[in-house]
Amino acid sequence: VVAPTLVIHARGDTVQPFSQGQALARAIPNARFLALESANHIPLPQDPAWGRMMTAVDAFLAEP
Repeated sequence: VVAPTLVIHARGDTVQPFSQGQALARAIPNARFLALESANHIPLPQDPAWGRMMTAVDAFLAEP
C-alpha cells in the first residue's frame, strides 16, 4: 500500500482483536492508527467514539 492510510480500531472490538488493527497499521508504511474507546466493531452514531472517529476521518480526507 502506498496511499495515505488511516487505520481505525476499537479497543473493545469483539470481532477482530485490537492487536490485529495495530499490526495492520504497522505493516503499512506511514499508516496512522487511531484507537477508539468502544466495544463496537463499527461505531454507530450513538456510540461515544463516533465523534472522535468522524473528526479523524474528516481531517484525514481533508489532507492534500
